[in-house]
Amino acid sequence: MAVPPGVDPPGASLAQVLRPGRRSLAAFTAAGLVVAVVLLLVLPRPHAGAVKPIDPARTIERAKLLATLPVYVPATLPAGWVVDSVNLDAGKGRERLDVGYLAPDFGYVGLVETSAVRWRAIVSQSTAGGQPEDYVTINGQLWAHQLSTRRALQSLVWFGPRSEVIVAGTTTLANLEQFATSLNIS
Repeated sequence: MAVPPGVDPPGASLAQVLRPGRRSLAAFTAAGLVVAVVLLLVLPRPHAGAVKPIDPARTIERAKLLATLPVYVPATLPAGWVVDSVNLDAGKGRERLDVGYLAPDFGYVGLVETSAVRWRAIVSQSTAGGQPEDYVTINGQLWAHQLSTRRALQSLVWFGPRSEVIVAGTTTLANLEQFATSLNIS
């Protein structure tokens, strides 16, 4: 029994049926990969200029009005530092002010201030479980330099009389020290 061209013989296996389309499938897959690579190279990606700076002044003023913790803010930072996040948690016994900065080297610096009763948990969380490595004197105050177990996050922690101040980030220790040096009670 002769089978017309383009028609599979009765009892043909799946492999026999798909054999003629393999080259077409391979060509289609290759074309799809080329299009994907071109799109990855051509489409714009976020960069440091894409960070939208915010003004933390309103939240810092609210923190000052609480009068439960002294509010430290950087006095003057050189160009390149950008405030990109701010949060105030003002529940009873949980006073905490977080301000996030993008450093000039595109690393992140977080300023955490708290007068919370459970400050040990906040310090552990803010430093990613950091352990003291050494101590640094900044503006006459002794700060603990801590490294997280992953070593991706380093921090400076100051235990003041009424609050704890944490400067943590993925930037260099020099940037953290520069940031901590600029802090003044507002």
